[in-house]
Amino acid sequence: MNALHDVQKPDKYSELYSAWSSFEDKTFDRWIIDVSECYFRSGIGIKIASQLLSVQAAELQAALNLASLDEEELALLATLNPPKTTWFTLAAASPDEIRQALNALKSAKVGASPFSVVAKAIREIKGPTSMEWIASLSSEAFGHAAKKAIAFNLLNEKHVKALKGWESRVRTGRTLTPPQMSYAEGLLRELAVQVAIVRNSKDGDQTICDEILNALGIV
Repeated sequence: MNALHDVQKPDKYSELYSAWSSFEDKTFDRWIIDVSECYFRSGIGIKIASQLLSVQAAELQAALNLASLDEEELALLATLNPPKTTWFTLAAASPDEIRQALNALKSAKVGASPFSVVAKAIREIKGPTSMEWIASLSSEAFGHAAKKAIAFNLLNEKHVKALKGWESRVRTGRTLTPPQMSYAEGLLRELAVQVAIVRNSKDGDQTICDEILNALGIV
C-alpha cells in the first residue's frame, strides 16, 4: 500500500488516511472494514479519495466492494491477504467460490497471474460467464437474430449490420472480442425482451431460439 504523503492533510480526512495506511498493522478483514467505515464517514467521492491516498480509484473501489461481504467471507480472505488484482472478482464470489479461489492461489505456480488463477477457480464452480456463453453461439444464431430483428422491426440498421458481421466472423472461425460479446449480449437480450426470440417459437425456429436464450440465461 502507498504511504501517506508527509504533508498536512485536512482533519476531516485523517481517519481515512490512517485506516488506509494501517494495512500492515491489521488483519485483512479488519483493514477492509475500517477503510470502508472511514471512507463513508469522510463524505468524499472515489476520485478525490483515491487522489488523496495516492492510489488508483479502482483499487479503492475494489476494497469498498469487499466490505460488502459477510464477516465469514472476509475472515476467509484474511487467511491469505489476496492480491489486489483479485479483489473485484472475490467481492462478487460466494463462500464456496472464495474457498476454491484461495486454495488455487495457495497452490499456484510462481509467476502465475493471480487474477487468472482466481477467475479459473471460480469458473470451475460457477461455470462459464455470460460473455463466454455468448462467445460460444453459432454463426447461425447471430444470422437468425438479424433476421428476427428485421422481421419484427426491432433494432436499428447499425445493430442488424453488427449481428450479420458477427455471423460472418464466427463462420470463418474467429471469436468475438470482449467488447463485441458485451454488445452482442445487449442486442440479443433486447430481442428476447421484445419477444422476437422466445421459447416454443411458432416460427419453426425453436432450436436456434433456445440456443440464444440458453446463452442469455433466460429460462
